Amino acid sequence: MALVANSAVGVGFIVMVTVFGIMRPETFLTSSTLQDLLNQAAIPVILACGITFTMGVGEFDLSFTAVLGVAAAVVIVLMANRGYPILVSCLAALALALAVGLVIGLLVTFGKASSFIVTLALGSVLTGLEIMLTDNQSIYRNIPPSFSDFASNSVIGLKAPVWVTIAIVALAFVLLHATKFGRHVYAIGGNSKAAFLAGVRVRRVRVYCFILLAGLAGVAAIIATSKTASYYPNISGGLLLSTYAAVFLGAAMSTSNRFTVVGSALGVVWLLTLQTGLTQLNQPAWVSTLIQGLVLVTAVLIAARNRGRSQ
Repeated sequence: MALVANSAVGVGFIVMVTVFGIMRPETFLTSSTLQDLLNQAAIPVILACGITFTMGVGEFDLSFTAVLGVAAAVVIVLMANRGYPILVSCLAALALALAVGLVIGLLVTFGKASSFIVTLALGSVLTGLEIMLTDNQSIYRNIPPSFSDFASNSVIGLKAPVWVTIAIVALAFVLLHATKFGRHVYAIGGNSKAAFLAGVRVRRVRVYCFILLAGLAGVAAIIATSKTASYYPNISGGLLLSTYAAVFLGAAMSTSNRFTVVGSALGVVWLLTLQTGLTQLNQPAWVSTLIQGLVLVTAVLIAARNRGRSQ
């Protein structure tokens, strides 16, 4: 049954691409559409890599979109309003993101608080900080041209953010699937008590996973602001549901019944392909949101069923 479920997701993707290709052959099956899809995938794939680690240790983080938002505010406010150099502004945003990840990790592990509640509450705090920094207004003046040039520059036909994303996926893959740290992540996700008895530093690994996700949210914030050469309220809107849907979809595709970096990245591509096809068919936005919700529910059920059978 697990193999059938795994195959169904892959077959569904093939069917989806075929249908969209037949209905919109002049626009869907083109190199420009592929390039645009990969460019759109950059930010959610980066976030999905981070979520793969927190989900790998059995924790939920609902604050990463708020981290992205406040980090984006810091980058632009420091550059546009305070006149700080690009590098200093970006490092400040990354430092803030990493600090938030550390705080979350400590509260969840040493404070023994629910990650769901902690990240939900801190997400609200960060959103308030974001509004305080920006007065909930868009900021698009006094942005250095070289900052926006980063996201617009292309190398071998792909935008710079896509190459950054490819590098992050490769590094995350090696970290999760080819190091002791990655083995510890999976051990904790499988049975944290058994992992502890085996000598795994459970708390430390969990803290590192929260820091990793927050740091990647900071990187995504820099890319997001570079793409638009601005800050605007709710810059991370819509990423929470879609990114978790992609991660669970990736787990549903995995034959190992685990959260994987490649699976999460493919999950993002799966959902963006669906969204792109529906957009080209002139479907209203609510259709894509509705289907994403259904995909998330289905993927969660498939992943849960597969993990239950493997234990």
